[in-house]
Amino acid sequence: MKTGFLLTVSVVALFIAASRNIVAQAGPPSVLPADRLSIEQPQYSTQWKGNDLSVEYSYSKDQGQMDLSGTVRFSYALTMGYTMLKDFRLSAILLDENGRVLKEIGLATNRDALEPIPFSRRITLPLNAVFMAFSYQGVACDLGRGKTSFWFNPIH
Repeated sequence: MKTGFLLTVSVVALFIAASRNIVAQAGPPSVLPADRLSIEQPQYSTQWKGNDLSVEYSYSKDQGQMDLSGTVRFSYALTMGYTMLKDFRLSAILLDENGRVLKEIGLATNRDALEPIPFSRRITLPLNAVFMAFSYQGVACDLGRGKTSFWFNPIH
């Protein structure tokens, strides 16, 4: 009976040690360099492309605030294959110099059609925010074809 008890205690101790090691290695959520967009300039305008959509955006910053505006345009594959949009969300993720997540802000939400979606938001910037990234998710539907989910989340 002592052997079974010692084996159980050993297995539990090993599990706890492994769990602590996994949590320690995970660290804070971050975004890889390839997905980071600089926000260091006082104002800037460009386009970001994802697999399912593109975001034409511009921002201007002053005194810890950023005005971020733009338009979401869906890919040809989505607009030609589907007619309805459900549960769509576009977010901006603010990051520090190491790509660590500081704050996530919703920019655009659900619409009925796969038409361009404008957005405009005034954001209070965390003091050490130097990058941002976009994330999105949604469902495209069509009565004849069914539906497809699409998403991009750069946080690891």
